[in-house]
Amino acid sequence: MLKITSITALGALVFLTATPFMAIFRDWKDYIFIVSGLAIVVLSIMIRRELNKVLKVLHGDETESIKDTYIENNPQ
Repeated sequence: MLKITSITALGALVFLTATPFMAIFRDWKDYIFIVSGLAIVVLSIMIRRELNKVLKVLHGDETESIKDTYIENNPQ
């Protein structure tokens, strides 16, 4: 949830920075755009990896689900 909120906040920052009525120097705007863009890319990669893990578990990938379960072998 923190990643999605961070992307939303970065989007709002880019929107406010891009508006012409904000009194921010052009060089500062460029730096804000570059840092925000890199942060959005990193956060989106993290979200995609997390989503792929969840989808693997939901679709029954055995290698991922064995790690998370306890298997007891007791012959009776």
